[in-house]
Amino acid sequence: MRGCFALLMLTALGACSSQSDKQLEAVKAARSVIAEWALVEQQADRGQVQATYAGQMRKMAKDELKTAQAGLAQQPDAANLLEKLRSDSPDAAALKQADDALKPVENSLEAS
Repeated sequence: MRGCFALLMLTALGACSSQSDKQLEAVKAARSVIAEWALVEQQADRGQVQATYAGQMRKMAKDELKTAQAGLAQQPDAANLLEKLRSDSPDAAALKQADDALKPVENSLEAS
């Protein structure tokens, strides 16, 4: 009986860890996409990239953030932040703020 209980506990802990790992992967992916997007916005502001390229990169970033958002369903504040970025046209400063807001989420997930 004890063996069954121990196996059940290990399975439950494994499931929690797996979910936490998925969330960590999602938040890291989101932060990476946001950083790349911010760089594109900075370059677009300076006229260093063509408008077509910047537009395509924005679309790709929003698509990738949608995937990351789905992985952060257990982190509603982070998921809502990604939704807001996807629905708006943030500049580089707003993207930096979003990245800064996601850093504590990443730290918390890494600690667990």
